Amino acid sequence: MSNEAQPEEMGTKPVAEHEWLKNLLGEWRTEAVMTMPDGSTMTSRGSERVVSLGGLWAFTEGGGEVPGGQQMQYKTGLGYDVSFKEYRGFWIADQSSHLWKYIGTLSADGRTMTLDCEGPHMERDGETANYRDVIELIDEDTRTMTSYAQDENGGWSAFMKVTYTRV
Repeated sequence: MSNEAQPEEMGTKPVAEHEWLKNLLGEWRTEAVMTMPDGSTMTSRGSERVVSLGGLWAFTEGGGEVPGGQQMQYKTGLGYDVSFKEYRGFWIADQSSHLWKYIGTLSADGRTMTLDCEGPHMERDGETANYRDVIELIDEDTRTMTSYAQDENGGWSAFMKVTYTRV
């Protein structure tokens, strides 16, 4: 037996808030219904894979169609920041140079995560707008995410709803 001091473990340990992220893990089939500016809708299909990164992050790689029939790939990360006591995340895609930075809150019943962010205005070049993605857990094999844009009067309008079904 040695009397040498053992090195302390470094890094953040998962806390209770990280448990929610486990709901997102796995392989998913996606179906998105998008409302275009003219009011028409488009449906696209895709898939995503969500893995845990150290129990601290849900890290996603996914892809699917975008309007016009092109394919898009994206990556997301969502975790709970123990320093700031809030959920934080990001979304990036091969179709956009913008880094979407999320600040999230979890509902009291643990079924709904609301992620707020700022990004490029969808209809006015050079301007930004506020956006909100709301993830709702339906059951262990189904969840939805509804994306909203904030208008000039502070109201929120849904422009996309994605249904995720566990594969």
